[in-house]
This record gives sequence, structure tokens and C-alpha cells, in this order.
Amino acid sequence: MREIRQVEDETVKWAMSDVAPMSDEAFDRGRAALLARIDADTAADPVSGTVVPLAPRRKRRIPVVAAAAAMVVLAGAALLAPSLVSRVNGPSVGSAAAADLLNKAANLTGDAKLRPEEYLLVQQDARWSMTEYEHDWMFLQDQKLQTWIPADRNGPWLYRREQASGRQWLIGSEKDLPPDLNSPFDGASEYRSDGGPALRDEVKISFRDPSPEYLATLPADPKQLYLKLRDEAQGDEGLVFLRMVNDGLGTGAYPAHVRAAVYQALSYLPGLEVAEKAAVLDGRTGTALGVTERETTEQIVIDQTTGEYLGSRTVLAKDAWGLKQGQVIGTTSVTTKVVAGMGLAS
Repeated sequence: MREIRQVEDETVKWAMSDVAPMSDEAFDRGRAALLARIDADTAADPVSGTVVPLAPRRKRRIPVVAAAAAMVVLAGAALLAPSLVSRVNGPSVGSAAAADLLNKAANLTGDAKLRPEEYLLVQQDARWSMTEYEHDWMFLQDQKLQTWIPADRNGPWLYRREQASGRQWLIGSEKDLPPDLNSPFDGASEYRSDGGPALRDEVKISFRDPSPEYLATLPADPKQLYLKLRDEAQGDEGLVFLRMVNDGLGTGAYPAHVRAAVYQALSYLPGLEVAEKAAVLDGRTGTALGVTERETTEQIVIDQTTGEYLGSRTVLAKDAWGLKQGQVIGTTSVTTKVVAGMGLAS
């Protein structure tokens, strides 16, 4: 039986979905090559053999890498090797301003109150970018992801994904796309799962895809939580770590006391930078805390007056690929509200 490794295994399956079925041996070869690409600065593409640096992003609900075509979907970032920094000495490792802001936000965050029949509707509006290794083209495309979470977390959850029409071109145009491009943005989907997350029988439960049982295993102590999350990020203390946190908080599944501990755990992240008045996709502004590697800065955006998680941003830290420093190449916004039942908007 194959060990399931959430994002990586879905990547292999999705990338090969339009070709003949693979043998176990072929699957294992492709999976091994993909994991090598993730865990090293560069490695061979599992299909073409091209050497490509890659750090994939995103949840099980959105396939993140078209490995067979050497395409990359960026929720901003991309093509970056994991950080090799490995140290946890205390909040002073990151910036003092970031630690202070995170601790204050942790004391403010709260939960919506649900009656037994009510649901928490979590809406994530996302703008992903898609490109290929040489960056001959890059476009942004929007998606809306909705999750209905029951008052009893062990009850039925509903997931819905919708694609917005049109592409916003940053580099090139439609004529530059390969004719066989298979975009993960195509189509819509809806599915249900008892106890959340969706596909829980097929993917590894993790911080990105938490179940009620997983939530119960998280340590309350911020430093111990940081160490656990760093282990899940395979030792990374940079972009991969912060993307994982953004992915998890974007699910809306974390109760206030866990979000508070996550905020405090982030104060241990080395090199955390603070940027005021950063706008997420729906126009709300908050304080962004981010880490930078090579061309890219990954940010978590928090309303420091309420402790609310607003969403994520990925921006260029310097001029790159013909784009200017500060260009937003990926952003999400997350809102929550109590609704009368599953699938309802109010």
C-alpha cells in the first residue's frame, strides 16, 4: 500500500490524470522525483527530466502543480527552495515588533457562537497565479472556495469551489500558452464529508487540512506548537512554513484558542517582517507579517484591532521576470459568518 503524502501525491495523480493509468512502479518513480524536487534546491522533472527548482503551494482542494507539463501554480510564490535555517531560541529570533503584534492579536481573537442547527460559512476568495519555469507567461485567475462547518464539528461539512471567468495577464498572453495546458482552475466542484476535511480518507490530516481529532493533538504551548509545525513543514522556517500556516488558517476550521497559539508560535519564526496597511483580495487592510526568500515575500495579514485573520499575500521582493518589486502575484481573503443551514448564504 502506498503511503499517502497529501500535496505531493495529489500532484502526481492530478498531473497524470489525462494519460494512461500508471503502474505502481511508475507512480512511485514519479512520486520520488517530485519529493526530491520539493526537498532540494533542484531536481529532475519526473516526466521530462528537466531540472526545475520548485516549492509547491496549496491545499488538496486545488491541485497545485502540473508536473507533467512542468507548470507551476503560485499562490504567489514559487520556484523557491526551502529555507535551511534551523533554530528556535525564543521570540527574540524574529523581530520584536512582530512578536509584540502577534501576542496582542492572540489576546483579541474570538469565536462566533453557533446554535446546534447553524453552520459557520467560511469564504476564501483567492487569486492564484500560474506560470512555467522560464516565465514566458504568467496569469492571475480568481477562485471562490466556500466551506460550511457545522456546530458539531463531527457532523456533515460542505465544500464548494467556483471559478471566476477571465485571466489577468502579468506576462505574455493567450497565444503564449501551450495548446495542451491543463489548468487546475477549470470547472467547479461540490462535495461533502463527515467531520471534515473533505477527502479525509484519501489525504493525510495535517495543519493544512485539520480534523477535530487533529485539533485535539495540537500543543497549547506556543513554542511546542511552533516545533510541531516546523516538523510538519519538514524543518522549514521560511516560506514553506508560513504558507502552511496561511493554508491552515484559511480553512476557518481553527477555534480562537488555537489561532491565538498559532499567532504566538509565529513569533518564533526567524526574520519575520512587519508591513503596515497591506490589502487582501477583498480590499480589507491589515498588518502583514512576512518572510522573504529570493524574489518572493510570503505574508500573513491580521487585523491587529480584532485579531481576525484576513488572508494572505505573496509579493515580489525585488524586480524579477520583467515584473516590478511589490507586484502582488497571489492573495487570498477569508471571511466567516453564521448561517441558518448547510449550503445557505445567510
